[in-house]
Parts: sequence; structure tokens; C-alpha cells
Amino acid sequence: MRRATALIGIAAVTVAATYAFRAVAPSGREPRPEATGALEAGEVASGAGGTGAGAAPGGTARGEVDRLIDVYEAQARRQPSTLDYTFLGQLYVQRGRLTGDVGTYVRAEEALTRALEISPQDPDARSLLASVRFTTHDFTGALRLAEDLLAEDPDDLGALGVAGDARLELGDYAGASAAYEELSRRLPGAAAVDVRRARLAFLLGDLERARRLAESAEVAADAAGLVGSDLAWYRSFRAQLELDAGRYGAAADLYRSAVGGAPRYHLPRAGLARALAATGRLDEAVRQYRRAVQLLPDPAYVGALGDLYALMGERELARRQYDTVEAIATLARVNRQIYNRQLAVFYADHDLRPTEALALTERELRLRRDVYGWDASAWALYRVGRYTAAREASDEALRLSTPDARLLYHAGMISVALGEEDRAVGELGQALEISPAFDPLQARVARIVLDRLEAR
Repeated sequence: MRRATALIGIAAVTVAATYAFRAVAPSGREPRPEATGALEAGEVASGAGGTGAGAAPGGTARGEVDRLIDVYEAQARRQPSTLDYTFLGQLYVQRGRLTGDVGTYVRAEEALTRALEISPQDPDARSLLASVRFTTHDFTGALRLAEDLLAEDPDDLGALGVAGDARLELGDYAGASAAYEELSRRLPGAAAVDVRRARLAFLLGDLERARRLAESAEVAADAAGLVGSDLAWYRSFRAQLELDAGRYGAAADLYRSAVGGAPRYHLPRAGLARALAATGRLDEAVRQYRRAVQLLPDPAYVGALGDLYALMGERELARRQYDTVEAIATLARVNRQIYNRQLAVFYADHDLRPTEALALTERELRLRRDVYGWDASAWALYRVGRYTAAREASDEALRLSTPDARLLYHAGMISVALGEEDRAVGELGQALEISPAFDPLQARVARIVLDRLEAR
């Protein structure tokens, strides 16, 4: 049997709450064929990490993970070994999935680095380190490690998954597609593969194919015996696609089902809050967001809660949430690395710190040129009044025809600023047609601007 440590192929982006979830890779395990090894997927929700509750990979509960960490930390101090440090790194990853504490992944990286100091070519430690680097948004470093592993063993499907995920985040969609198609050929019908293909299909503008693949992935996850937060992840992914398509009732039903299966899992609760907010049920949405924030204080959740308070006239409560967004996003180096883009879009959405927002997007875009990176850059450029440059960046964001209302909304507002009213009407109209309530605050702006343009 191939090595037991599978790569935790974790796809996460720190983009605005409207489209954060779809970038996340699944948390469930796939069957591990003797002949091919395993492709596993971990999960970092909304760019932070963690499943909030439930069982860790392999069915280990949180208390047992903590106990094992204490044991192996002490053992590694007494007699350092590659095996102990690698297992310790895996335990930290498991705890990170359970708690959402991004600092836990830093400790995982430290443990794996120690393992490789002892045995530089250890494949298990390198595999896990690749996935941890992906989790902390070192996509280039993750890709480099994965490619090294593939050069040594072309049958390493875990490395192939991380390579594909990293290429997707770096904007190499052809490379990601090639990796996912090879995975699909080698592991036909695997949930972790089909959900990756679903996300890529969405990015490439094929929403119906994305929905079919997402449903197939959930069915496969259920058939593989996944339960709790693992299965809820797949159901929530389907719900996100429905939400993005403006099918708010269907999204809410799926999210409720996911919450029922994993009541202490933050992700479906936050998704349910978004679906409720989209249908105007603000009090219920606030309750769900507050619960989600208790489980995981992710900046996307906190900022969305602040927006709902603002809509309800609770200005002081809104201000507190907005202050908290910045505090969380800049709390530690790893937080800044993970949340930079999310913070930049938050600033731009609320017309705060435009120069800083632009600097954050420029820094991100140098490393990660995916469509959402271009979109964040376009939105920040718009806020500082650089409309021609914003148009160029927005055109890059739209080049795949991704059916995301937020991308079209940003494009439409840029068109307004450039005096291109006909184009603005088309873009804003398409955004609202796709999802009339894509964002509690921004969708209202889109409707007001579109109504004004159409009245001329």
C-alpha cells in the first residue's frame, strides 16, 4: 500500500463573503485504493480553516487530538524523529480543521520542517507540508513541492490534487483542468475529484455542469460513508452554487439540511445566514451569523453580520463588527497572508482605506493572478478613481464568463464611472438577473444605479 499520509488538498481563498465558499476544497476522505494510493481533501472554510466540530480525519475526536498532540510533543522533545514530527504535523492539521485556528497550521509547518531537517527527502512529511503551505496560501510553495513529488512518483495522486488546486488559485486554469481530468480518469466518481471539477466548471461559466458535478460529489461522499461536517461540506457546496444562481430557497433548504447533520459546523450556518438575508429575513440571518461567528470568528462572517446590522439601523453594532474584521485579518502574520484579499475587498465594499486596499490587491496579484484577484484589483482601483486601469483588471476578471454577480456588479460600476452607460446597464442588469440579492448592501447599490440609468 502506498504511504499512509495523504495530502490534504485544501483549496481556500480569502475573498469576500459573497464568493468565498466556492473556493474551498472538500473535507471528506475518499476510498484509498491499494493500487493508486489516496486523494484526500481537507477544508479551510472561507479562507480560515476548520470544520468547527465533529470528528477529525480518521474519526478522532477533538479531545483525543489534543491528547495525542501533548503525547507527541513530549516524545519529539525527548527523542526527535521524522516519524513523530510528521505525525505531530498531521495532528496539528486535524486540530486546525476542527477549531479553525489558522495558527495551528503554522505549528504544523514547524513540525514538518523539523521532520525534514532530520530526513530531507521523507515523502510523507513533504506531502503534508505541501498541503499545509496550500492552506496558508503559499500556493507557489505548495505547487513546487507537489511537482517535486510528482517528478519522483507520477502516481502520487495526492500531490497531483495539490498541484491542480494550487494552479487553480494561481490562475493557471488549463493546468488545473489537466490535473483534475487526470484525477478523474484515475479515480472516476470520487467525491473529492468531482467537487474540484465542479468548482472549475463554475469558474469557466458552465453553471449547470457545476451543479451536476456537485450533486454527484455529494452522492459519492454519502456512499463513501461520510457523515457530520464532512458530508455537510459537500451539501454546503451544492447550496453555494444555488445561492450564487439566485435560487435562495433551494440554497436555504440544502444549508438547513447540512446544519442538521453538523449543528456545530460554522460553514453551513453562515451559508444559511446568507440565504436568509437574501430573502429579507434579517433577524433570522443575524441569529445564524452570530452562531457561525461563535463557532469560527472568520472576517467574512463578521463583516456580513456588520452589514446586516447596518441595514437594520444598528450603527454601533455594525461598527463593532467592522472593527473586528480588521483586527482578525491583521492579528498575526499568517492571518495577513490568508486574509489580505478578503480585507481589501471589505475595505473597497465599504469605501474604507482605499489606498491600503489597492496596495493589498497589488501585492496579492503579483503572486496570485486568478479571476478573483483581478476582480479585487479592479474594485480597489475603482475606489481610488483609476477607472481605466480598473476596466482592464475587470476585463481580466470576466474573461472566463464566470457567472458571479459580484464580478458583473464591479464591472458595471466601473462602466458607470467611465461614462459607458449602455455597457453599465447590461452588466448591472446581468448581475441582478443572476442573483438579485447577491450582497445585502452592494445589491441595493446596483439596483439604485441601474434604475437611475434606465430612467434616463
